[in-house]
Amino acid sequence: MNPKPKAKNTSWKVKCQDAADGTGDLIIPLTDDLLSAIKLASGDKLDLEVKPNGTIILTPVRA
Repeated sequence: MNPKPKAKNTSWKVKCQDAADGTGDLIIPLTDDLLSAIKLASGDKLDLEVKPNGTIILTPVRA
């Protein structure tokens, strides 16, 4: 799935996937292009915020 950039590439819309392991967990696909654009790599930490409308906001945790 390709992320859909909007507003100067500061946000993307991706579709969450069910982890399909019975936990109810979600998988949020982060493509290489998205990770590169926000200068993240595998293992970096993200803050997660869930808005009342169900929108999930991920923000990089910078040291």
